[in-house]
Amino acid sequence: MLESKEQVESAYGLSISAVKSCRAGYILDTDAGRKYLKPCQCSESRILYVHNAKQYLCDNGFTSLDTYCLTVDGRPYSVIDGRLYLLTPFVDGHECEFGDDGDAVRAAYALAAMHKAGKGFKYEGSGDYAPNDLGRISESLSKRYDEIIRMRRKAERERGAFDYIYLSCVDKFIALAEESLDLIRGPEYQRLNEKTAREGGICHRDYSYQNIFIKGQTATITGFESCGQEIRIYDLVNLIRRKMRKCDWDITKASMLLEAYSGLEPLSRDEIVVMKAMLLFPQKFWRVANRYYNSRRSWAQRNFSGMLEEVIDEYDHHVRFMRQYDTLF
Repeated sequence: MLESKEQVESAYGLSISAVKSCRAGYILDTDAGRKYLKPCQCSESRILYVHNAKQYLCDNGFTSLDTYCLTVDGRPYSVIDGRLYLLTPFVDGHECEFGDDGDAVRAAYALAAMHKAGKGFKYEGSGDYAPNDLGRISESLSKRYDEIIRMRRKAERERGAFDYIYLSCVDKFIALAEESLDLIRGPEYQRLNEKTAREGGICHRDYSYQNIFIKGQTATITGFESCGQEIRIYDLVNLIRRKMRKCDWDITKASMLLEAYSGLEPLSRDEIVVMKAMLLFPQKFWRVANRYYNSRRSWAQRNFSGMLEEVIDEYDHHVRFMRQYDTLF
């Protein structure tokens, strides 16, 4: 990066006094304040979409995010040595620790504020590049259910250590998946998709700890490169699921997050039903088994057997939570 310092300075009209590696990019001390520069795998049209979404959020009062710095010719990205780079203000603070109640509550409130500010967003930029994932949750869960069934047949043929563990528990996870699919195929999900398509909005789609920075009482959201048009509870479900895995699916912790979110952005009855469907699906069970059967390396069996046993240990807590779910509202 040091050899490209002059290119960065020229692109952004900055003077850089120090460069330090940080995560997947670089912290730059500049005459315009501390900045963060990172390479980007996105296309130019994708970056323009994200930039437009961020500007919409800022214009509607949500400023706790990493807006893109513009180059001297007004672009939200630069091209350095043939690669696309993004420059943002450096976000100070620690990565969100979902095991910490305070961090999780601040993340929930920031998410509600982001969703609130994003209402009405519809991209009309050049090329009409608007990533639309509406309707795909049902398709994705159905596909994963089919994969769980296929992996059961594979386990019955192979009969290794992992296969025996998988076969010992797969039926009860299949039952959870079927309950989830029954709900997601109901009218509520279709209504939510239609409402979101009609009204517009911004869904982050990667609301994970490394994209949420906490300083004091404020959570700053970063990593918008995956954002797009999707029902907003996609983000909320991801947040709740991550918190639940840190507390044995304690219903009181979920209530705490929902209170922080819905205090600013109340949830509709349709959203409550679809959230239940999404939380019911045995996501981690599918992911561990899918990774194992797609890796098949000699070292994988012991590692993945341990991960699968962790998922099994979580099952009772998960089921208890889902049986109590309706009491949250």
